[in-house]
Amino acid sequence: MRTGIKKRIKKAVKQSLVASSPISHDHILTTDIIRNYSLIIGSRISYFNQLSPVQKLRFIKRVQVFMASKRFHFKGLAEHFEIPVLISASAVQLTFGLQDYKLQQFADIHVLGDAYKIDEEDEYFVGHVEPGSIYLSWQHFLYGYAIADDNINVGLHEMAHALLYNNFYAYYGTDTKYRLNYELFSVTTGPLIAEVITKRKSYLRGYAFRNIQEFWAVSIEAFFENPKELKYYLPDLYRALCNVLNQDPATKNKIITNTYP
Repeated sequence: MRTGIKKRIKKAVKQSLVASSPISHDHILTTDIIRNYSLIIGSRISYFNQLSPVQKLRFIKRVQVFMASKRFHFKGLAEHFEIPVLISASAVQLTFGLQDYKLQQFADIHVLGDAYKIDEEDEYFVGHVEPGSIYLSWQHFLYGYAIADDNINVGLHEMAHALLYNNFYAYYGTDTKYRLNYELFSVTTGPLIAEVITKRKSYLRGYAFRNIQEFWAVSIEAFFENPKELKYYLPDLYRALCNVLNQDPATKNKIITNTYP
């Protein structure tokens, strides 16, 4: 990132700390907040830069609401206002077409400096979801947005897991329309997995075929990072994802049915 951009982001962060607190429930979009959030989010997330001015305001508003509904915990890195803003923006990117976007089953987001181990596991993790909490490696979160076309994005991947849990494995707060569309999406996975077994190759990276949950999360990464390619190689899957998320990231407008605040 160029030095000039870094300086502007630092200035925006300082102003944001005064203009908006992550625990504020006012959600007032002042000129300073719009400018500062736009700079922070737009410096990392190209999806945001493709939105119309009206959509950007809606996006920022959702980031504010989402961020205020979470407790952020930091381990192995200093607390910085940019971090909850960008992580919240990742969740909003995924859910931008949905009515229920706050992932209310998750009150805590744990941000770790780098890859980490869980209990006695030998494997290192860069993110995972468990009841009530989302865990992310900040370094790998940034990698996910720094390389925008490799179909690897830890932020979107873990938010996809959280969205699935929020609507299927939790007892309350489910979005019935999302559930119905996801069930239709799941119908497409059987033939795709069978095709991979037969042909031993797929546009999706191999991690997708560990289980249905990983298939969903890996598909989400490709959906946002390379929508046109995914649509070309796996059109049925692409259409199913569009229906689930009420989004078509390959188009200028992004949102298919724009009826939600």
